[in-house]
Amino acid sequence: MAKPDKTRNFGMFRGAMETQAKDALFGTSVDFPKLVEIDLGRIARNPDQPRKHFDPDEMEALAESIQRYGLKQPILVQETGGGSFALVAGERRYRAHEMLGKDTIFAIITSGDSDELALVENVQRVDLDAVELAMALARLMERHGYTQEELGSIIGKSQSYVSHTLRLNALPDAIKREYATSHRDVSRSVLVEIAWVKDEAEQLALWQRVKAGEGTVKAARTRKARTPASETSALATFFNAVRLIRRQATDVEAHRSRLDEEQRAELRELRRQIDELLGE
Repeated sequence: MAKPDKTRNFGMFRGAMETQAKDALFGTSVDFPKLVEIDLGRIARNPDQPRKHFDPDEMEALAESIQRYGLKQPILVQETGGGSFALVAGERRYRAHEMLGKDTIFAIITSGDSDELALVENVQRVDLDAVELAMALARLMERHGYTQEELGSIIGKSQSYVSHTLRLNALPDAIKREYATSHRDVSRSVLVEIAWVKDEAEQLALWQRVKAGEGTVKAARTRKARTPASETSALATFFNAVRLIRRQATDVEAHRSRLDEEQRAELRELRRQIDELLGE
C-alpha cells in the first residue's frame, strides 16, 4: 500500500499560505486583528450588549486592577464612520476606564455581526450570568431567526444546552431580579429546574426554599412533600376554630359583661398568639 506523499501535501499547504495577502510591513495576514488606542469619547456603547448587571464592588476591583497592572485584554469595537466606533464587547473594561478618568483605551477593531461577537466574547470570558445569556440568545433568535442548533454553533455549546438556557426566560421577573442582584451563587442547573416548572406560584415557592439553603430543587420539593401535610392540617384546624368563634360571638357587648378574669386571660393569650402568627 503506497504511503501518502507528505512532502507534496506540505508543499500545497505552503503554497496556499504564500498566496494569502500579507501586510507589507509585518508579513501578517491582512485580516489580522488591528489594535488601536481610541479616545473614550469616540466610542458609543452597545445598548443591546448581553451583560446587564454591573456589580459596584466588582467594578471597583476591576478599576483598581487596571490602575495597577494596566489593561490586559483590549475591548472590541467596530468602525461606524467619521472616526467614531461602536463598542462590541468589553463594557466593564470601558466603564472602569471612565471611573479612573482615563481619556483613551486600547481596542481591537473587528468586523462581523456585533450581537454575535459580543455574545461569543462574553461566553468565552464567562462574563455573563445564566439569565443574561438566556436573554442574549433569545434576542439573537428573534433578530436573525437562528435555530437552537445554530446558536449552539455560535457559542460552542450543544443544542440541549441552548434549549435549557432559553427556558430561563420563562422565570418570573422577581426571580430574575433577585438572582441578578443578590443570589448569583445559585447554579444554572437549579435555575433551569425551576424554569421548567409550569406553575408560577410553585416556581416562586421553590425559589424561596433554594434561597433558604435547600441547595437543589429536588431537595426543596422533597421537603415540601415531607412537611406541609401536618402543618397544613394544624393550620386548618386553627382557622376552623377561629371561624366558629366568629359565628358564635355575634353579640360582643352582651358577652363582654359576663367575662370573668380567667376568660379574659385566655382571650388575651389567644390575641397574643394571633399577633405572633401575623407577625405583628
